[in-house]
Amino acid sequence: MQEPSLPMQIPAFRQVHSGHGVEWWSSAWQLLFQRGAAVTWIAMCFIAMAIYGLLHLFSLLGVIAAHITLFVFAGGLMLAARKTEAGTAPAVGDLFAGFSQSLGPLAIGGALLMVAALLVLSAATVAGIGALSGAASGALSGNLALLAGLGATTLLVALVSLILLLPIALAAWFAPALIVLRRQPPVEALKASLLACWANLGALAVYGLLWIAFAIIASIPLGLGWLVLAPLMVLSTYAAYQDLFEAGGSGG
Repeated sequence: MQEPSLPMQIPAFRQVHSGHGVEWWSSAWQLLFQRGAAVTWIAMCFIAMAIYGLLHLFSLLGVIAAHITLFVFAGGLMLAARKTEAGTAPAVGDLFAGFSQSLGPLAIGGALLMVAALLVLSAATVAGIGALSGAASGALSGNLALLAGLGATTLLVALVSLILLLPIALAAWFAPALIVLRRQPPVEALKASLLACWANLGALAVYGLLWIAFAIIASIPLGLGWLVLAPLMVLSTYAAYQDLFEAGGSGG
């Protein structure tokens, strides 16, 4: 008689102080230039974004495929980051490792995130249309107060949308690494990522503020700085994953 399978536990993570947000970027910089890996990392990120952009040209199915493919690419990049950390030079082909090792779970994870984001954006669109209809009615009836409230309502809808999209982004951050490196099912990986990020909002805030500064700097020279910032974003995500999930501790 086959024993019933027990539900898989969410992997333990640790809570760190806000200064770790700086350390994640520092570790990423070291990994990028380890064993002359920078050129390979730049090439992998460029190819990933080029394919992502090309898929968007093929109507709705292309957009769906693009978002799922990007999540699968993220899994391959996490495997490449593990190789880099171990002292092995990554290869461009590592970008596609997720297709051969964890395609199903990665595709499901990407699809779940896309559906969640679409639900939020759809609700925001409906609310926005309602606000515009109300403003149009106010303008036709001469109700200037109702018309004046349009800007505030639109801003509120946008703000609520961003707040609702934040948990989705947090759930996405570590999920590819948890799927390919810890063999977590997609739902558990998304939960663990969300909980770990929520428990480390201080470090995440520092990390995010630094990202904003780096993004501004990277955009100045015709956007060429993104050739370096893109792989740094990937490697800093891996560094954060290692710090929270592989360094011991408890949580979740």
